[in-house]
Amino acid sequence: MDFWKAALWGLAGGVCMEALDLYRQIRDTPGWNWRKPIPQGLPAYVISILIRVAIGGILAAAGSGQLTGPLAALGLGVSAPAVLEKLARNVPLKDSSHPSSDIEVGSSSRE
Repeated sequence: MDFWKAALWGLAGGVCMEALDLYRQIRDTPGWNWRKPIPQGLPAYVISILIRVAIGGILAAAGSGQLTGPLAALGLGVSAPAVLEKLARNVPLKDSSHPSSDIEVGSSSRE
């Protein structure tokens, strides 16, 4: 699949996922407020959406050589943010500022 087509289908998948998430938030939150959809405010909410949609497009573009059609790129765009979020939770990061330290940053509390 062409790089740009895969990226656009991945972006479309990310937009679909964000639309479902927005619908769920509006439905499940009594008195949902457009001006402050999350405690950090509307600008932070919009930036978080743009980042998650971009992740879908970037990963679909990166996998464009292995994707056989639009549905695969759309699916990658839908699932990319969730997959990366789960990976980030499960991959322990070492604190690089102290080379001799064995402190793990971002490790899961569930062990």
